[in-house]
Amino acid sequence: MSIFGFSTEAPAGGGDFTPICKYDARAGRIFRMDRVDDGTGFQTVPVDITSTFKAQVDFENVEVGWIHFPVGSIPSFVLVPRGQQLPAKPSEMHKNGIRFLLKLARDCAGDRPIREIAGTSRAFLSGIEAVFEQYLAAKDANPGTLPVIMLEKTVPVTSGSGQRSSTNYHPTFKLVGWAPRGDLQPVPKAQPAAQPAQAQAPLNGSGAPPATGSQRAQAPAQTVSPGDFG
Repeated sequence: MSIFGFSTEAPAGGGDFTPICKYDARAGRIFRMDRVDDGTGFQTVPVDITSTFKAQVDFENVEVGWIHFPVGSIPSFVLVPRGQQLPAKPSEMHKNGIRFLLKLARDCAGDRPIREIAGTSRAFLSGIEAVFEQYLAAKDANPGTLPVIMLEKTVPVTSGSGQRSSTNYHPTFKLVGWAPRGDLQPVPKAQPAAQPAQAQAPLNGSGAPPATGSQRAQAPAQTVSPGDFG
């Protein structure tokens, strides 16, 4: 017990915040960002889970809006639930982005399966948009459940030319089944002032969604094992 009347020691998990996953568009890899106590304090250790990635995703509660990831500092999120009018852009450094919770399958989860993922790269946004369209097409046929997705492949896309050329890897996610929500519950977050609702704001928050070439798809064959998210 501290002088404040409550414990100030870090819990065994390295904190009471929601741990994260990260998609690195420049490498085409997904990482589980673990907090590990090395004896001198908690350090963030990236664990590559690209080849084993399977996750139940809370697409019912996707947040959209503006995100800034300053180097070496805490990210800035100005987001609203998908479907609401986007808030004003808070700074020139903020980019359109999305955030949602997911629950990693046992094969790639580590000791904290429920994670948060957020991103602003066009590669990440277009990959999520494509699988989100699959979710929209099939969700009414799967009430009371959330979709389970896997990373099928990443595709290198080069933009610019010469010294200004750069390559990002666009992820192709596949909806492989459905699972009950269980303990994947939304975390209450502070939101900007309420905005008038608008129908189906695009995931990237711009006037039009990024071009993905994707089409609405029927529900795929179920490939989720009972023990994946138990």
